[in-house]
Amino acid sequence: MQPVFFRDLKRNMRLMQDALHLDENSDIVLRELDAMGQRCALYYVDGMVGSSLAADFVIRPLLRCTQEYQGEQAVEAVTRRLIEAPEVRRIPSPTEAVGALMNGLCVLIVDTADEAVAVDVRFFVKRSIGPSKTETVVIGPHEAFTEPLRDNLTLLHRMLPTPDLICKRLTVGTKVKTNVALCYLKDICPEETVRQLESRITSAQVDDVMTIGILDQLIEDDPYAPLPQTVSSERPDRAVSFLLEGQAVVLFDGSPRCLAMPMTLWHLFHAPDDSYMRWQYGSCMRIIRLIGAALSLFLPGVFVSIVIFHPISLPMSLLTNIIQSRSVISISLLNEGVLMLAVFALINEAGTRIPGLLGSSFGLVSTLILGTAAVDAGLVSPFLLIVVALSGLGSYALPDYSLSFAFRVGQFLILLAGGLLGLPGVCLTGMLLLFRVAGMQSLGQPYLAPRSPRRMHNPDLVLRAPVYRQRLRTWLADPADALRARGRMRRFGRRKKR
Repeated sequence: MQPVFFRDLKRNMRLMQDALHLDENSDIVLRELDAMGQRCALYYVDGMVGSSLAADFVIRPLLRCTQEYQGEQAVEAVTRRLIEAPEVRRIPSPTEAVGALMNGLCVLIVDTADEAVAVDVRFFVKRSIGPSKTETVVIGPHEAFTEPLRDNLTLLHRMLPTPDLICKRLTVGTKVKTNVALCYLKDICPEETVRQLESRITSAQVDDVMTIGILDQLIEDDPYAPLPQTVSSERPDRAVSFLLEGQAVVLFDGSPRCLAMPMTLWHLFHAPDDSYMRWQYGSCMRIIRLIGAALSLFLPGVFVSIVIFHPISLPMSLLTNIIQSRSVISISLLNEGVLMLAVFALINEAGTRIPGLLGSSFGLVSTLILGTAAVDAGLVSPFLLIVVALSGLGSYALPDYSLSFAFRVGQFLILLAGGLLGLPGVCLTGMLLLFRVAGMQSLGQPYLAPRSPRRMHNPDLVLRAPVYRQRLRTWLADPADALRARGRMRRFGRRKKR
């Protein structure tokens, strides 16, 4: 049972002192004052509240009040007439008061009143809105999500100026509560999607959820799935596109990324810039990404399996060059392939962790030096070096970081299968991975839909269609509002004369 406030200020201050550990915690500021003929206590966290704002909108209006109030009348006067801050609300229990304090609000307790008052005069240091760091902006707005939840919600409201944009404030974590916002478009996002996602967020029984990555793992369908089951983005325009297609978006206080559910495999191949380009260019870029994905996943394994088990399928000139280049190599081709993929992954990870502009320079220089030295020392063959480099470029062509990492892991599996069993091993492993992905779900929705199973969908899936033909939303939207355009979408321009 939660403790409640009493009508005695001293008892209430004792409750707050025990809950906030004021005898040890020096970050909590306590300001005692006389106002409305009563003793009052004002609590706030140093550094999360603007001192001048608290003085102008809370303390001075209280001290200027000459009329006396008691009990319920005092709380009514504070919330309705005296305090000049935009957001003022009542708090019935010390537990809620502590939660409001930790979120940056001021808490006022008045003698003879059995309720506290929370005032929003937050002001703390934060990063300004800037371009995305991980999703390069080629065409489109140069704005990205930032850490404060309020700023991220403001970006969404500015891009979607409609009252149908619903933002539900939730908390996650049993000991350390973190604010989460569940956003969706009413009548476009199905109610079942909102209900399931809200249930998964609120039922996460862990002490604390410090990052959005941990929240992602708590709300996903299958923790052992090989591919991500949520699609994340730093760009508000992409979050808006998710909302317009009937998906729900989760924003996390302290994280510059959002999560969208449910999703399908095809969302991971879409880049934010696709919709800003003409449909021919966007389709071409998606084909290139699919080719890059195939090269990243299968090229090393297919090359090793052909050279070891099926050399007769290669042209004689190419086979002669491969055999000649491998005549000085002291290790087997399979071990050579595993070594090169591991070295490439190590260089990529080291280049990512090196701060600043040194990362890209380090990756380029180390690749050139190590590749040349390995070939000269007879550790690897030039052909395998080319194959590993092409597969690495293919993984970089994938717009989603989690997907590219999953494909790098799949490289090793298919390489081992090809080196041990040949092309049948590559085909078998690829089929097993396909079956596993086909059985995946995201918030209860099939992962490969609308291709498998077949569903009616917008013609913007693998390839893009002209905009005037995109009359449908995705199949994830509410069927009652699946049409993006109620009438016929007109196409302007000159028609060919017959």
